[in-house]
Amino acid sequence: MHNATRFGTTLNGLLTLCFAGLAVAGLSCAGCASQQTQTSLDGRAAEQDVAGADPFRPPLHPVEGVDSAVFPASHPVQGARARAASARQFSVYGELPRQHSPAFISELPFDATENLQQMTFASEGADFDPCVSPDGKVIYFASTRHRPTADIYAQVIGGTSVTQLTNDAAHDVMPEVSPDGTRIAFASNRNGSWDIYIMNVTGGQAVRVTDDTGHELHPSWSPDGSKLVYCRLSETSDRWEIWVAELDQPASRTFLTFGLFPSWQPGGSKIAFQRSRERGDRLFSLWTVDFVNGQAVSPTEIISSPTAAAVNPSWSADGQFLSFAAVYEPGEGESGERPRFADIWVMKADGTMRTNLTSGSFVNLMPTWGPDGRLFFVSDRSGTDSVWAVPTEQAILAAFPGSATSPEAHEEYVEQPVSGEETTETPH
Repeated sequence: MHNATRFGTTLNGLLTLCFAGLAVAGLSCAGCASQQTQTSLDGRAAEQDVAGADPFRPPLHPVEGVDSAVFPASHPVQGARARAASARQFSVYGELPRQHSPAFISELPFDATENLQQMTFASEGADFDPCVSPDGKVIYFASTRHRPTADIYAQVIGGTSVTQLTNDAAHDVMPEVSPDGTRIAFASNRNGSWDIYIMNVTGGQAVRVTDDTGHELHPSWSPDGSKLVYCRLSETSDRWEIWVAELDQPASRTFLTFGLFPSWQPGGSKIAFQRSRERGDRLFSLWTVDFVNGQAVSPTEIISSPTAAAVNPSWSADGQFLSFAAVYEPGEGESGERPRFADIWVMKADGTMRTNLTSGSFVNLMPTWGPDGRLFFVSDRSGTDSVWAVPTEQAILAAFPGSATSPEAHEEYVEQPVSGEETTETPH
C-alpha cells in the first residue's frame, strides 16, 4: 500500500480487509498518510504535549467488545463490509476522536528511530505481515510486490533476494513460523472463505486446517507446536471469536473468548489479543487470557486508552515482553482510510513500563520479535509499505535499569499479573 493507492475489490460481497492487521470490515484502505509533525511520545506535536495523567493508568473493568465490523487491515485484500459493520459503521480503531488530545504517554521516554534498518524493499505494492524464523536468519512476509493478490515470501535477513513460497491466484497472508522452524501457518481465501493452512517453510502443498463457511485468520502456534490459536468471524453473531485447534485432530476446536489477532506466549500459557469496547469510542485495547486445561481463564485487560487504539500484540521470544502498535487517528473521510500515523511500543507482559520505539510522521504497524530482541514491523517511511527492524536493547535498559541487554536475557523480571474481572462467555 503506497501513496495515492487504494485497494477496493470485492471478496464475495462479504468482508473488507485493509491495512495492517488492525482491521475493518466496512472500511477500505487508503494509502495517503498525511505528513504530520510528531515529536512527542503521545503522537502529537511537542507543543501539544500534555504531561498529565496517563490514560492507561485507571483500572478498567473488562468489557465485551463488538468486533464484528473488523477484518485484518493492512492487507490488499478487500470486499464488501461485514453485515454488522453496515449497521454500526464503526472502524477497527473505533470511532476515533478527531480532536488533538493526548492518547498514550510513555512512562519511559525513548526514541530508537535512529537505529532503524530497512529489511525488505518493495518498489511497488506492499510488504506486510512479517514473522521471523526461530533461528533469526529468515524473515517471512506477505507481499503484493508482483501482483494485486498477496503471496508469501522468504528473505534471508540482511539480504535482498526473495523466494516466493506461495503462488495462488487468491490471497495468502499472515504467515507464522512454527516453534521448530519447519512449518508455516497462514491465512488464505483460495477456497472462497478465509481459512488457516499449513505448509513447509520451503513452500509446496498446503494443508487446510479449518474448513467451514466462516472466516478464520491470524494463526499463532502453541509453544509445543501442537495447536493453533486463531480468530474467527461468527456467521451467527457477526462477532470475532478466538478459537484453538488441535493439529492432530483439526476437527477438535475450542472457543476461548471474543476478540481478534491472538498471539500465543512463547513457553507460556497466555494468549494476547485485541478487543474493542461496546461503548464510547469503541477503541481496541489489549487483553490476555490463560489457556489452562483447554479453557480460557483470567481474562485481563492490560492496556487501554480513551483516545487511541492498541493493536497487533506480539510476544518477545522469552514471553516476558509485549510489543504493540498505537494508532492515534484514522484517515479522513467515511471510507475508513489507513491511519494518519501509528507507532510501535514495548511494555512488560502486565502492561507496565511502556516505552515507544518509533516516532515521526509515519504509519508503523504489525510488530513481531526476532530471537535476538529486534522488532520487525511494517512502515511506510520509504514511500511504500516495507518491513523495517529496530533493536530493543536501549529501550529495555531504559525501562529496566541494570537488566541484561535484551528481553531474552533479562532474568530479573518476574511477571506480576494484573487483576482483572473474569467473565463467562459463550459462542453464538
